[in-house]
Amino acid sequence: MKNVILIIGEAIRYNPPFFSYILREYEQVFGVIDDIKFINENDKNLPFLIEKMVSKYDYITIFATKVAYAIAGKILSTLTLDTLELKDCGTLAPSAAKFVVKDSFLLDIKGCLVNVLKADPLQKLPQILQDPLNEGEGFYLFDTDYASAKARLESLALSYKISFIISEYSSFLLFVRASEQKFGALDKFLDSVSKYYANSFIAPKNFISHAVEKLREIGAKITFAESCTAGLLAAKFGEIAGVSDIFDGSVVSYANEIKRAWLDVSDEVLQDYGAVSEQCVAGMLSGALESSGANFALAISGIAGPGGGSDEKPVGTVFIGAKELGGRQIIGKFHLNGDRNYIREEAANIAVCLLLKLRSDLFLN
Repeated sequence: MKNVILIIGEAIRYNPPFFSYILREYEQVFGVIDDIKFINENDKNLPFLIEKMVSKYDYITIFATKVAYAIAGKILSTLTLDTLELKDCGTLAPSAAKFVVKDSFLLDIKGCLVNVLKADPLQKLPQILQDPLNEGEGFYLFDTDYASAKARLESLALSYKISFIISEYSSFLLFVRASEQKFGALDKFLDSVSKYYANSFIAPKNFISHAVEKLREIGAKITFAESCTAGLLAAKFGEIAGVSDIFDGSVVSYANEIKRAWLDVSDEVLQDYGAVSEQCVAGMLSGALESSGANFALAISGIAGPGGGSDEKPVGTVFIGAKELGGRQIIGKFHLNGDRNYIREEAANIAVCLLLKLRSDLFLN
């Protein structure tokens, strides 16, 4: 069952924050995006593109600007030899629409379900009316070797008639998406995997939500001290609903002066070892715990680039740590590759993984 997003309107395409919002909402329904296409509302090929897509995809979700929304309705009415009518909710939609809510309607065209939504920047998106069949389930394997995991999953997949895709999501995480073949048994496959990898299996689509839920279960709080990630960790946790139960605040300590004043990192550490060092991250962890009263702290300091590196500490050098109040700590030196933002993203992901590793008895059971 293939799905596609069709964006009609340059005002959406060139608005990254709004486009990201669309993708998040879409993924909540479909889990995975098979394809994305863009077209200008004034493109004369729009009717032919939609007609071609109907024969290729099972689900088409069209996000259109205000002007393009009306155009899409007219095109779909023409394709189905239908007429537009004003529905009780105030939405103009083809009379044969299966479902209609404010600014969103769903049509069945030759077995292809087409959902058209009016997408206005700075406004809440209308309801997505698609209800896709179960296309599979995703899960993570923590701190697991790629080759051995792939071999084991292939064996189980053969037994339960499952197809899967495995990806190296982060340095400590593999992401797996599994789906049923004909006569497959996805539930049994997932049950077998979760039992075999009992101390590595993480089921939520967002692995950070797993950490949040575990912290909530034990009544613990977490804080962060971030340098090169500049608050990205806090932002990632902030995406999870209800995070205020386990998170009160954190420190973005970009400059040494802030590390010293707000986190009590000593002058000796900053002068002798530098901000990008194990010693500095250790001080950031202790300072964050002291100032916040949290139970756990994560800290990151590194060189995200593109400049600022040296022979001793090239771009991509990042020290990342996790510490428990009154307990142990883990600090690692990592050499990360990619552009500035990919390095920052990976550093934040590694920090969460170090939290899981720090107390695997709490987070992975």
